[in-house]
Amino acid sequence: MSTAIILLGHGSRREEANLGLLQVARKVSAMLGRDVTPAFMGHAEPSLTTAILEKIREGVRTVIIMPLFLFRGIHVSIDIHEEIKGIRAEHPEVEIIFTSELGADDMIAQLASSRIKEAIGG
Repeated sequence: MSTAIILLGHGSRREEANLGLLQVARKVSAMLGRDVTPAFMGHAEPSLTTAILEKIREGVRTVIIMPLFLFRGIHVSIDIHEEIKGIRAEHPEVEIIFTSELGADDMIAQLASSRIKEAIGG
């Protein structure tokens, strides 16, 4: 295995809140037909650092990180990059690629519209 995919969520002190990321990771894994590893910025395990280092120990040479965040806030812009700065320095042979966050995508707007329609009964 030369490429790993990590789906990164915020993390919560509420365990049931963290289950959502695990469910999404399983669904994305099924859609892609390949393993997707969930990881958290805080309050839950595995952390992003732990997940990346585990994949490196498994022999991965490319890590794709998909931040499951709605918009480009401080975590996406700064915190994630700061967290892995040391990993990049210690493992220059490993390429770490970031996808875009979810963003103001039409599919997000469609999902929001669907939830609103459910609430108003239409």
